[in-house]
Amino acid sequence: MIRQLLTISALLTPIILGGCATEPNLTDLQKQVQTLTLQQEAGQKQEKQTRDRLSAIESQLDEHDFLVGELIKTEEEANLDTRHLLEKLERTSAMLREQIELTRSSTKRRDQDLSIRVKAIEARIDNMVHRPRSGASQVKTPGPSTSAPNQQEKKSTPATQTQSAPKDSGVENEASAFRSAYKVFLNGNYDRASNEFQRFVKHYPSTALTPQAFYYLGQSLYVQKHYDPAQQALQQLVKKYPNTKYRSQALYKLGQIMIETDQRSKAQELWNKVIQDYPNSPDATHAKDQLKKAGLS
Repeated sequence: MIRQLLTISALLTPIILGGCATEPNLTDLQKQVQTLTLQQEAGQKQEKQTRDRLSAIESQLDEHDFLVGELIKTEEEANLDTRHLLEKLERTSAMLREQIELTRSSTKRRDQDLSIRVKAIEARIDNMVHRPRSGASQVKTPGPSTSAPNQQEKKSTPATQTQSAPKDSGVENEASAFRSAYKVFLNGNYDRASNEFQRFVKHYPSTALTPQAFYYLGQSLYVQKHYDPAQQALQQLVKKYPNTKYRSQALYKLGQIMIETDQRSKAQELWNKVIQDYPNSPDATHAKDQLKKAGLS
């Protein structure tokens, strides 16, 4: 704009100094002034467009910085979620391996029971095959002892069957009861799950599935914030089954119950015990995190 004013001044100076101007020269000057005015307006418009573009670029840069920050935050959260998911998968895998072992053990017991049944049936068939011969030889000399072996056989055979049946049905009922309670637990119906696991530990107090039932009983009660009965169930697991792998999980969960009931020193003691007794377990890692979070480390 200053250059334009200087140009106009340069054009008008001869006129002012000369004191007069011809009409054509004045017309040319007016045209030049109009041209400069238009150029000035165009320059101002272009300058405004440039400022607008700069503002848009600055806004895009701010948005870009915000998105980068959100991306970094999301990535950190995703890594944390991935670690938790892997730990959960490890626990699920361990639980599945244990259930597979239980299934194998149950299958082995059923196979043994079936073998006993097969032998009993073979014995009955053998008796039935040989029965006509013994009956024919006894027609001439019937006696009171003729029917005694048969009667004893008829009485003893059902007894063999009734002795093996409860064993097989007991294993099936045990597994079925646990599966039913565990399915309810997975569906999130913790009130019903706690009732079913309570019935399980009452009816099956010393089976391979009992430690798991105590753990999920405590877990179901903990989710419902029934801390006292949850603590009792988990303590039963720790006390009665010291060699089960669920003991570390029970100790960790007991520490959480202590925090919820404002017993921080006991929580610290329990989590330190998890770290000491099970240093390489996921529960030890969680215990360390909880100690830091609670300011107890």
